[in-house]
Amino acid sequence: MYFLDSTGNMLAAPLIATGDTFEVGAPTSLFPTRIRNRGEINAGWQYDVAPDGRFLINTELEGATDPITLILNWNPEAAQ
Repeated sequence: MYFLDSTGNMLAAPLIATGDTFEVGAPTSLFPTRIRNRGEINAGWQYDVAPDGRFLINTELEGATDPITLILNWNPEAAQ
């Protein structure tokens, strides 16, 4: 199980299920993040974990002013 602590560190804790018993092991700190709204319910929406264990983390870059290009109604099959 992956989760954030109150300072924005990503942690992992092993989950152990045996019959009707469910235990959470001791958490281990993985790395610091710059995730906003840490400690709130929606903070989990700012990261995801791929099946291979890699993380995708949404962060706000400092000083990022480059424009975003949005393409609407794109249909690559129409050009064929």
